Amino acid sequence: MTKLAILVFIFTAPTFAGIFVIGVLTVDMAMASAMPIVLAALAGVLLAAPASWFIAKAIMNATRSPKNENA
Repeated sequence: MTKLAILVFIFTAPTFAGIFVIGVLTVDMAMASAMPIVLAALAGVLLAAPASWFIAKAIMNATRSPKNENA
């Protein structure tokens, strides 16, 4: 499951970071520095780690083959 979580992280980290950066850019257009943008991107990457683990777990549960009930 770790490999799947890493693969999901590759897609979720830029997505979360992009969403947070766009949020920062739309809220405060008169920024004096780039630090809020960097912090928003970092927060997106940090939140993508547990999210990718839960998404990978959900994928594994959804694709698990059902047990043979006839046996």
